[in-house]
Amino acid sequence: MKKICLTLLFGFFFFNLSANAQPPVRTETAAEVNQRWARERQAARNEADELLKKITPAPVISPQRKIASERSRNLLYRYPTSEELKVISPDGEDQVKYAEFLHQPDTGLIKLAADVGCDDSKIVVVATPRCFKYLFPGAGSAYSFRTENYRLRRLADIVYTDNSFQATGVLLNGIFVKLGDVPLEKVNLQTRGLQFLTNLKPTADKYQELERQLSKGIDFDGFQYRRNVRAAENTTYVLRSIAYRGSSPRNAEGIFFDEFEFDKRLDVIVAFRLVSKDADGNVTILWKKLLQKDSPKLSGKHISKK
Repeated sequence: MKKICLTLLFGFFFFNLSANAQPPVRTETAAEVNQRWARERQAARNEADELLKKITPAPVISPQRKIASERSRNLLYRYPTSEELKVISPDGEDQVKYAEFLHQPDTGLIKLAADVGCDDSKIVVVATPRCFKYLFPGAGSAYSFRTENYRLRRLADIVYTDNSFQATGVLLNGIFVKLGDVPLEKVNLQTRGLQFLTNLKPTADKYQELERQLSKGIDFDGFQYRRNVRAAENTTYVLRSIAYRGSSPRNAEGIFFDEFEFDKRLDVIVAFRLVSKDADGNVTILWKKLLQKDSPKLSGKHISKK
């Protein structure tokens, strides 16, 4: 009987040792994260290709058309040049005023051009005298916090139009909340008004329903959350932009492609403040990124056909 008890005792002791000696959880390196994203993008491209094969007969494509398609895509999804960025650079006074804040990581100061119909979301920008200032995709009124650059509206997180901030991106839930005259440097994920944003768990099956609710506005704890919000000076806002992974098939010169190849599909929370407005109606906003993580993936039924 003693032998049996001792055997059980030692067995229990060594079981606990082995159970407690689990290897630590390994965190992905930056290189591994990039490799994983590359694999996911390739999988999304494959999914889009398979869907397009089912609905589109395989065309006979000439080398000339392939060259024209590539040129069109490069124009449509390109970033502005350094010379183009000078045209929409924030005023020097604002740059000096917020220089200390901008020394912090994940911060920025940008100017958003008032939307006067310059960007038609096609290959060319509307040719009017005012539009000639902004000859890059988005025409200065659309910006992506995920890529930290100006983009066309379809791939932007924020669009400034009709004196309001709007989320018009493809397969994207953009959620704005107005905090009021709150110093931007004091805003963090625990700030009152962010609870709804931080607690929200986006999933593929809730994407369309959330989009409908945001169009009407969601009231929670004294704040309202919408896809758009009126722009006011000396006012601080927070945006959660959930750019779902998936596919967005497009056509350029008769050749189909997935435009998400030209984008970073992420889930970000950004606080920003409208600090000035010029005579042309352009606004300058100071921003800081509070959170960035992978976004959910939508299934084939959600693929954009806009």
